[in-house]
Amino acid sequence: MAEVVRGNLSAIFRLKNRKKLTLIMLIAVLLFAAGIFAYQKWVSAKNTGAFMQVLTVKRGDVTETVASSGTVQASKRVSLSLGTQADITAIHVQVGDQVKAGQVLAVLDDSSAQIQLKAAEANLSSALAKLAEAKKPKTASEMRALEANVNQAKAVLDSARNSYDTQKAQNDLEKAKMNLQNAQNTYNSQKALYDEGGISKSEYDQAKQNLDQAKIEYDNAVLQANQSQGQSKSSLEQAQSAYESAVSALQDAKDGPDATAVQSAQASVEQAEAQLQEQKMALEKLTVKAPMDGVIVAINGNLGEPPSQPFIVMDNSNSGNLEVLAQISESDIGKVKVGQTATFTSNSYPDKEFNGKVTLIYPEATIESGVTTYKVLLSVDNKEGLLKTGMSTNVSIEVGTHKNVLYVPPAALKSQNGKDGVYLAAANEGTAGSRQGNKGETGETRQGTGRGGSTNLPFRFQEVKIGYFSTDRVEITEGLREGDRVVLTMDTSRSTSSSSGRQSGPGGFPGMGGMGVPGGGWGGGGQRVISR
Repeated sequence: MAEVVRGNLSAIFRLKNRKKLTLIMLIAVLLFAAGIFAYQKWVSAKNTGAFMQVLTVKRGDVTETVASSGTVQASKRVSLSLGTQADITAIHVQVGDQVKAGQVLAVLDDSSAQIQLKAAEANLSSALAKLAEAKKPKTASEMRALEANVNQAKAVLDSARNSYDTQKAQNDLEKAKMNLQNAQNTYNSQKALYDEGGISKSEYDQAKQNLDQAKIEYDNAVLQANQSQGQSKSSLEQAQSAYESAVSALQDAKDGPDATAVQSAQASVEQAEAQLQEQKMALEKLTVKAPMDGVIVAINGNLGEPPSQPFIVMDNSNSGNLEVLAQISESDIGKVKVGQTATFTSNSYPDKEFNGKVTLIYPEATIESGVTTYKVLLSVDNKEGLLKTGMSTNVSIEVGTHKNVLYVPPAALKSQNGKDGVYLAAANEGTAGSRQGNKGETGETRQGTGRGGSTNLPFRFQEVKIGYFSTDRVEITEGLREGDRVVLTMDTSRSTSSSSGRQSGPGGFPGMGGMGVPGGGWGGGGQRVISR
């Protein structure tokens, strides 16, 4: 019985302790929530006011820049491609070697090229000999020989014109014609007598036989005459041609070298010279030399094998002048001009700045992911040899400088209803709140108690026109005068920072945007380079 009582009491005590612990935890949670609520109310009450910094519009120089990024590259890069199947016999350099212009880099087998060079030299010698022959005048003995040729040809021509064979054939033809006529007459008379019975038949047959023989002899005489006349004509033509050729050769010799022959021979010489020069160049290419001072970047080939193309690649990355290829946005490319100065920084040398200039603007756009950019090539001074090809750099191109112009800090620039402007401090701005006594070189910091429903504000929106931008200044071309005072920051309870310095949206004052946290200078609010 006693054991049962002790067990019940123990269970009761455990139940009470659990309820007590739960109660304590509930109270702790409520106290924690109440503390957070009280802290938020305290912070909200503390930040209910509005801060503003009033600055005076001044004059000064404003330099606008275009910012981008780029990659360092060599300004000169040469790929040596030989276009030959000759084997490599020697390679005198390695990748990374620095070489001088004219230094021998490699040598290829030149045995075939030497043979072709010898053939080209022989061809040129032959062409020169022919040209000399064409230009050489005739000697006295050669002139006498030419005159003798003319005289001989003239004699042959005269002989052809008075050919004996032709005359004899003609005489024989006349004689055969006469014999034929006599035989015909005799036959006619003998036939008449025979028909009358005055002569015997044998006498008649003899007369007819004589006539037939006369006809045969006449036909032969005609044929002989025709043949003789044809041969005579051919001989005459040949003799005439030979005579004219002899006369022309003599006249050409008297006139001097033939211009056409000299011109043809000269053309052959020039062609032979071009072939010889081509073979010399082919032979020279087999000894590969550096075309400039630079660094060997790549070698594509092995000993005993034809080189790949390109065989050797080199650039001037070891020189003091490199290039940077940058990508400029479509909105900024119109501001960039050849000759503009630029500065470069690299993560490899965070405390070092390099100088250069814009040298080339590529006309063709590059479009990636819907973004249009243009390539811009810039020179960069690398006399210390710190920059290396392939390094990424931050590029700042100086668009220009406007001197002695009105300017405000970027944080003062606001946007209202799509228009650029600033909040201009009113003359009675002191009524907006109590002075905080934090007057500095850049202006005055004040705290007001304005609310969204207030209508008695110490500032007003002033539309302006802007010119050049820099990291800490915005040129004002219209809307402000020197000495005007603009509001830099206000409404810290509901403000948001703007990376561009221009802000819009609801704030602690009617129609105003938040203007960044209060700062001690014109660059307050966290600014960046503005490229417009």
